[in-house]
Formats: sequence, C-alpha cells, structure tokens
Amino acid sequence: MIDKKYIDLILDTVDLQEVVSDYGIALKVKGHRAWGCCPFHNEKTASFCVDTAKNLWFCHGACHEGGNVITFVMKMENLPFPLAVKKLLKEKKNISLTDNELQSTPEEEEKYKKKESMRIINAKLCAFFFEEIQKDTPVAKLAREYMLGRWNEEYCHEQQMGFAPDDWTSVVDFATKAGLSLDLMQEMGILKMSEKTDKLYCVYKNRLMIPIRDRYSNIEGFTARALDDKAERKYINSSDSILYNKSESIFGIDAAVKAARQEEKLYLVEGGPDVVKLQSLGIHNTIASLGAGWTKEQFQMLKDYRLKSCTLCFIPDSDLPKEGETLGAGFKNVLRNGAIAIQQGFTVSVKEIPNDIHAEHAKKLDPDEFINDRSDLSGLQEKEFIVWFFSKKLNKEGTTEEKQKVVEEVCDLLLHIKNEDVKEQYITQLSKIDGSKALWHQALNSAKVREQQRRSEKNKESGIDMLRSFGFTVQHGCYYGCDKHGDEVQLSNFTLRPLYHIKDDIQPVRLFEINNTDPSTPPEIIELDMEAITSAKTFRKKLLGIGNYTWLAGEEALIQLQRYLAQVTETAVEIKQLGWQKQGFYCFCNGAYEDGEWHEVDGYGIVRLNSGNYYLPAMSSIYRNSVELFANERKFRHKPHSNISLHDYFQKMVQVHGDNAMVGLCFYMATLFRDIVRTKARCFPILDLFGPKGSGKTELGHSLMSFFISENDPQSIVSDSLPALSDAVSSYSNALVQIDEYSNNIDIKRIEWLKGLWAGIGRSKMNLDKKEREQARVDSGVIITGQEMPTADIALFTRLIYLTYDRQHHTQEERERWKDLVHYRLMGATHITLEILSHRDKFEACFDEAWKKAEVDLSYRLKGYDVMDRIERNWYVPLSAYLALEDVIKIPFRYEALLDFCVKCVIRQNDLCSKTDEVSGFWRIISSAQQKGTIMNGQHYVIKGKKSIKTNAQKEAIEFGDVRQILMIRKDIMLTTYRELGKKMDEKLLSTESMLHYLQISTEYLGVSYAPERFKKFNSNGQPMQEPIMEGCNIKGYRTIYEQDRPLCFDYKMVSEKFGINLDSCVDSGDEKPADPVEAEIPFGKPTDDLPF
Repeated sequence: MIDKKYIDLILDTVDLQEVVSDYGIALKVKGHRAWGCCPFHNEKTASFCVDTAKNLWFCHGACHEGGNVITFVMKMENLPFPLAVKKLLKEKKNISLTDNELQSTPEEEEKYKKKESMRIINAKLCAFFFEEIQKDTPVAKLAREYMLGRWNEEYCHEQQMGFAPDDWTSVVDFATKAGLSLDLMQEMGILKMSEKTDKLYCVYKNRLMIPIRDRYSNIEGFTARALDDKAERKYINSSDSILYNKSESIFGIDAAVKAARQEEKLYLVEGGPDVVKLQSLGIHNTIASLGAGWTKEQFQMLKDYRLKSCTLCFIPDSDLPKEGETLGAGFKNVLRNGAIAIQQGFTVSVKEIPNDIHAEHAKKLDPDEFINDRSDLSGLQEKEFIVWFFSKKLNKEGTTEEKQKVVEEVCDLLLHIKNEDVKEQYITQLSKIDGSKALWHQALNSAKVREQQRRSEKNKESGIDMLRSFGFTVQHGCYYGCDKHGDEVQLSNFTLRPLYHIKDDIQPVRLFEINNTDPSTPPEIIELDMEAITSAKTFRKKLLGIGNYTWLAGEEALIQLQRYLAQVTETAVEIKQLGWQKQGFYCFCNGAYEDGEWHEVDGYGIVRLNSGNYYLPAMSSIYRNSVELFANERKFRHKPHSNISLHDYFQKMVQVHGDNAMVGLCFYMATLFRDIVRTKARCFPILDLFGPKGSGKTELGHSLMSFFISENDPQSIVSDSLPALSDAVSSYSNALVQIDEYSNNIDIKRIEWLKGLWAGIGRSKMNLDKKEREQARVDSGVIITGQEMPTADIALFTRLIYLTYDRQHHTQEERERWKDLVHYRLMGATHITLEILSHRDKFEACFDEAWKKAEVDLSYRLKGYDVMDRIERNWYVPLSAYLALEDVIKIPFRYEALLDFCVKCVIRQNDLCSKTDEVSGFWRIISSAQQKGTIMNGQHYVIKGKKSIKTNAQKEAIEFGDVRQILMIRKDIMLTTYRELGKKMDEKLLSTESMLHYLQISTEYLGVSYAPERFKKFNSNGQPMQEPIMEGCNIKGYRTIYEQDRPLCFDYKMVSEKFGINLDSCVDSGDEKPADPVEAEIPFGKPTDDLPF
C-alpha cells in the first residue's frame, strides 16, 4: 500500500491549478476560482472550476463531478489511484516509488477493494440524490427551496447536495438497477430489512442529503436533514462501517486543511449545516464533529493532518439553558470538548455568539443563523478557552468547596500548557476573575503534586517479580542465581539498570546504569554494543575495561540476563543529523521542538517525544565531557536565555548590516524550510558574502549563525580537509553552515564540491558495510564568506546569492550598534528559530503561491535584461520565503524594499557573470593579444560581412538577410595564444578542451566553417609573406601567400557588445570576391634593380 504520507504530500503541496494547466486547459482566474472548459465533456461555455483556496475541482456542467488533484489525474489519464499518486510524485515532487511501495498484502488489498466498493456506492447515491433534487416535483421543489434558503446555489452544487425521495423503495430500486451490492449497502447502514414486510428499505426518506467527505474528498457517508418538521430525528448520520467511523470522521476537513494552515486557525462548530454555511461564505477552515462530543481520535486526526499548530476556535450554539441551569447545551459541549483539546496539546479559544437568554422571546442562535459574512465572524470577541472555561464554571455565590473544585479543574488544564510564560499570563487573567496570583500558584503546585502521584501509581511495576521470573534475585547489590544443583550462587559484583536500546541499522547499542558493590564507586552510565552482551567472554572484557565490574557466570546465565534486559528496556532512535527530522520535529543537541513545545534532553541523552524516544549522544553523561567526540554537535544548542523579540533582533541586524541583512534573513528563513523550498526550487542556492577585510561580511555570517550557534567558529575552505567540510555541511538539516576564507586559489576539487552543494550533493565516499560508494546528502543552507569574488569557475558564481560589502571604515555610531547586536548575539537567538518553525504548516501551505508571486514580480522587474535563468531562480528563494511568512511574523522591512534590492543584486550578479565567466576570460585574453600584436587580423582571424554562412552546426546554410559581420578564428592558434598569454596575465585558465567546450556552447557561436577560409601567412618581421610572379626572367609582380583553415565562426557584433572588445582593425564590407591570382601592387615599394644586394 502507498504510505499515507505520500498522499498527504501531494494534497498539501501539489497545485491543482498548475496540474490542470499542464494538460493544456486554459483557465481564467476570477477571485479564488479559476474557470475553464471541462476536459471530460464537450462544451463551449466554461463550467469547469478549480477552487484555489481549497485545491479542489468541480464541473458545474454535464459531469457534476469533482475532487482533488489525484482524482483529476485519475480521470484524465484513466489511471487507478496508486498509479495516479505515483505519477504525481514523480512529475511534481521528483519522488520515485518502487513496486514494493505500491504493492499490498492480500488482506490490505481485500480491505481496500471493499472500501473502494463502498466509495463507489456512495458516489452513485450522491449522483442519484443530486438528480432527484433537480426534478420538477413538489417534494423536490420544497427540498430545493429549503436548501437555497440557507446556502448559495453554487456552493450547494459543488458539494453535490441532493434529496432522498419521500418513499422507502426508490433508493433500493435505483441500487438494484445500477448493480450496486445490496449486502454492502446494508453493512453501511443505508438499507435495512423491514421486520413487517421482510423487504429492504432506505433509512433516508424525505431528507436533504449532504455528503460527508474524508481528507481526500472521497464520500464516506451522508448527514441527512429531515424536511418534515414532525420527523422524530432532525438529522441522521451514516452508520459506522470500515469506511465511515463517527468517532474519527471530521465534517468539512477536505476543504479546511489548506485554509487552516494558511490562517493557523480552525473554527469548530457543532453541526454540518454550520460548516456548510461558513464554508459557503469563504470561511473554509471550518469543521464539525457531527455530534455533540469531539473525541481524542478526532483530535489525533487533526494532528495527523499536521494541524497541531492551528488554534482551535470553538463557536458554540447559543442555546437556551434548561430550567434550573445556567448554561445551554452548546456551551456545555464546548466546556467538555475544549478541555479535551487542551489535554491533547492544542491552543484553544472560544468565539461566543451574543444572545440575551433572558429576553422575552429569547431563542437559540447558532453559527448558521448568526454569521452571514466574514465581518460577522471577525466581530465576535475571541477569548482564551481556559479563561472562558473558568468564567463559565465559576459560581461566585457558591461554596468554598465548589469554587475549589473549579479551580482544581482549571489547574489540571494549566498543567498541559508547556510554555511557562503563557501559563503565567493565564494566571494573571484568572486572578482578575477570582483569587490572587499567589493562591493560583499554590493551587497549580498542588495540581502538579496530584499529577506526579497519579503517574507514580500508573508507572509502578513489579520489577522484582519480573527479575525473579528469569531466575535472578538482587542481593547486596549483586545478581544471584541458582546452579545446576539448585544452590544459590553469586553471578556478578554489580547490577544493571536497563535504560534504553538505541536502535540503529549498523551499530545498535544499549544504555545501562551500572552499580557495583563498592560504596566508593558511584553509579555510572555505560554504553554496550551487541557484541559485548552476546558473549560472556566479551562481556567480561568490556566490563573490566570500564571499571571494577565482574561477571562471574557463564553463557547460559548471560542469555537469561539478556532476555530480562530486552523485555524491560525502552527503545530510542539515535539522531545522527541535527535540525529537521522527517518524523516532524526539529532537533538541537540538547533537546527537540515538536508540535510547538520544547522538550529538554535528559541526563542519558534521551528526549521523549510524541513520535517516540530519541537519543542525542552529545548530551549523554557518557560523552558530555569528551573534548573530541560530538564537539561540533554540542555547539548546535538551543539557549532559552534571550527574550529579545524576532522583530527587534531582525531590526538590529538590518541597522548594522543594511540591505544585505534583508536578503540574509530571508535566506535563513528559507533554510529553516529547505526541504519545502526544494520542491519548487529543485536546487538550493549558496549565500555568498564578499568584501574586503573589516567590511562586515563575516559578521553578517556570525549573526545569521546565531539562530543556531551563539559562538560561531566557521569552517575554513582553505585549511580544513574536504572530509571535515563534508561532515560539517551534512551534520544538519534545515540549518545554516558557514564556510569562511574563500579564495579563487583553492584547488579544483573544492570548487567542484562547492558547486555540488547547490544541488544538495556532498562528498562521495565508500560504504564499507555495503561495499559500494555513496553520495553524502547535504540538507543545510550554506554561507560562504571571503575577500575574493568566487569567479574561479563561473558555474559556481551562478549558483550563488551574491552579496557584496565595500566599506572598511565605520562611524562610532555604527560601531555602537554592532556592539549592541553582538551582545544579543552571544545570548543566542535559537528561540527565534523555534518561533519561525512553529509556522511550518503555514509556510508549506502558502509557499506555492509565494513562489509564483516571487517569480512573476522578479521576472517583470527584469524585463529587458538578459538574465541567466539559474541566477534569477536563485533569487526567488529569499523573496518567496518572505511572502510565505509575512502574515505571521513581524518583519521590520517591507516586501517592496526587499524586491527592489534583489533586482539590483540580480542585475549586478548577471553583469559580473558575463564579464568574468570562462568565455569572457577567453575574449579578454584574445583582445589583449590583438593589442600587443601577438595575433593579427588576416593571419589568425578574419572578420567578414556575410548574408549567409554554412557551418557544421546545421545542414542548411544559416541565412541572415542583411549583411552580418562574422568573426572567424583559427582554433589551434587562438587556443594556444589563450594558454600562453593567459599565464603571463595571471588569469585563471581552463584546459584547452574545456575552453573549446565553453566557446562552442556560447550564444555567439555559429559553428565550424563548412568551406575552408584563407589566412595570410606572415614572416618573422610581422609582414605578409609574398612570392614573386615571374614572366620569363623578369618579376612581373608579387602575390600574398595564404594558408587554408576551417575556422570557428562567431557573430562578431554579439561578441563585441557582450564582452566589450574591438578586433575590427580591418573589416571587409561585403562577401569576399574571388582573389586575383596576380597582385600587381608591391607592398614594400617598387622593386628596383639598383639595390645593393
């Protein structure tokens, strides 16, 4: 079966509008919808709609079908679901699924087929109900009137709402005729057997049918609203089956996920009609549980959909309370459901619909009735749930015991708030309602004690009984067992307390706390690999190497000890690359950030998360004091000491580093979500900070690194070994690494290595276990700093975001601002990293649109400039990162200012590229050679005006129309001159073969001349060589001696303008005429017989 994560990846990140356009379907955007002619039926008027806010499609024409990007490709390509997923992953995410990942077990296949059959039944019924509501019958008209009286027609059509006929058999007859399985329909609760007539009937009769869709837009059931006010039940929801489970289903989730991530908020209402109303108003991030109670399973589903960072805002029905009660049913439901949400780790709030329940004609109000546009929703005051909870439950006239009980309930909720600052803010607000802050702190401490007692009782286990079951007892701090005669014998002089099994494919280990009988030896943490504990001999050897620990027994007793240790040991996975983890959390050496909470590592190096236990060896007591082991990892540490805000720290950096800081900060933000950025960018640029000593370039690098490392000591591209550099860039994921001291004199291997970082490729090395070479993966964002512009290889220069510094002297005020920044920098800025990481789902949801806008904006501003595609795409990265996050973090500079600066930088980098690349260097040397007289027009090259030319580039002659100046150079002579003169000019030279390759792929190159060209032969004095034309014994005249060659041909105007050179000391005005074999003129004066020699 295809892993669910791949399906979610497609639905979350693949743009449906882009996929539809890929099939050649022209779409016209109107608001958040894009319209075009439906590809599934013939039509002239556009009825096919892509809702960009929901990432869903629907045909309002003949099809009346809709779905998501996967169902669209399935229908377009006539593919089954797995192959459509495989196609989208390959084409849009560059992920290739193996056949094994597509295969299912027989059990999985059977379950999938059954669920798919149920989905088909629901889809067919949905179409049937939709047709029924369109009929011109009195009951259908009443159903339509009711539906359109509550919600707009377009939305109702998109949702495919329908009508169940006012009889018991229509659905049965339709299903029979359509060949649907009546047995499955009974299992789904759609049909039931009548006890009176012993015939099947449909449970839905005279009801408005609203489809319930899952996360993937599949119809998993229906919520049916009675149209008869006398009906016993107003709503009937589908029965539980393997397809639909009421405790897990969330109504409206298919449309809500994208909007929820973008706004980082979900509105939770009580019923399906409330969801339909709010979503029809464009408030797509609205969901309901289709029941009074939300379950833990439903909240877990929200986490699975990566909505943990969203605030859950409940909008309760404003019901009238029953007699003798103060709260209506809607408020009671939210009190219970909100508490569960808090316990599940969500941030929870409440928007209460105002309703005067004491008015003479008071009535119930729900979101469906009250909210008629977005302003109605935004006008409702939003309150923190815990404060609202206390205000609703507290009876100030109640007894002390009653008040104390409510306070205890609130404190139990406060225990689930991990952020101490937020917890303190709650206490401040609660104390304003009732009680002092001191009393609240006391009550909270009591709650902590109660919780610890509950956990202690829950975790209490009979460790001694378990140990005895394996034939051991512990006496005097040693293991004892029985020999073959049943006599008690000592097995060791120590005991082991199993801590963790560190899972690893190559070298798994186990952590233990070992304690011996010597009172002067304190317990210590040890690490044992599998070899050490599978042989009594190696076990003894390892223990003696650690200290005074002796195993006295043999193999059999060790096997029993192994069985015991394996059964009671928890498992943890070692983190080998800090930063972002695919399990959904971000790791520093001293803990991890998951679901908006920081989890500190314990003394064993273990951090416990919702996704499992993880081992961070750098902070284990085993290695904590090691100078050599994990030294770099320990620098990558979260320091929660600084309280400077993101806005203020960013602002200080901009004040010190100017516009360069804007780009640097956006590059940092993009790096935090590098894996998301690469889904669009494919490759991730390198940030280059270039400038003279003392200009501030390295300081900007230090400031950017402070988001991960407070005391930055960058790697040196010159002095550090290539393996050390490779380890540095591959040690972190979605984090920055700085490489300093860039120089154009570094060897070619390091240049090639830097170029590979752009594509995420590191150093190639041999895997000794698999006996094959592996390419190290690079998942970090790289900063290079240096005093030389990286032009040794222009291919590297085009992989950069290139920023320059030119000032070496700074005012006293500037120095003071820098000192202030350094003060905060040394305190660490990792708390800002965690703050930005909390918006990962928002970034992912908005990044596609942000990338498109950055692409459009930058391309528009660069019109008229011939900018290299690679350079331009690199600069989309900081721009799109800004756009994806601008709504949720306070950035102290505007997008327009960032865009203006990026445009200037792109133009400058592109200009430098054209002047400093390999081809530019060649022409610069050739121009110098011409000026020095090393090469001569006519001898080494010629410039001719031609209307056409035939070369090896194509079969037919290249036609120009007007006369075009063609530069023809002799390959071997020119390349030799390039090498010889280039060395004297101290230029960075390429090999002859490489230089020829670059010339041949340049835009100015036309090819090798098909016909040989003539070049004058010159003597050692630099004069054209001539030979006499004899007539008998007399010299009639002289003619120039020519050589023939097939030259490389270039568009001379393009070469001259692009590289700023002038070689036309003598240019032919037109096509060359056939040469006269006799040249009468003698270039060195008239020959005479009176010469003295």
